[in-house]
Amino acid sequence: MKTVVIENPVINSPFEEPKRHFRFSDEGITNEIVAARRVSSYFIPIASPHRKGKPQLQFETEWTQDWIEENKFINQIRSRVQQRRANRRFGVARTTALCL
Repeated sequence: MKTVVIENPVINSPFEEPKRHFRFSDEGITNEIVAARRVSSYFIPIASPHRKGKPQLQFETEWTQDWIEENKFINQIRSRVQQRRANRRFGVARTTALCL
């Protein structure tokens, strides 16, 4: 696995929805910036079997696209928040909407 050093990893404002992210490849994170919000997902770790007599010094697994699972619930929340920001009255009770 190739080691990538990113000088300034902060590429989004803390006060706005993220608009860019660093791309991941089969080898890991890259320096390439993608102009979109990253879909929330996680890696499913599957450890290799222990061998007798040889201690396991590191977690050995392949971090490929095959082991990525999407966080559907988190992505649904993000979608609803985005709708809420676009339409100030999305999902708001009538009484609350009158105050806005």
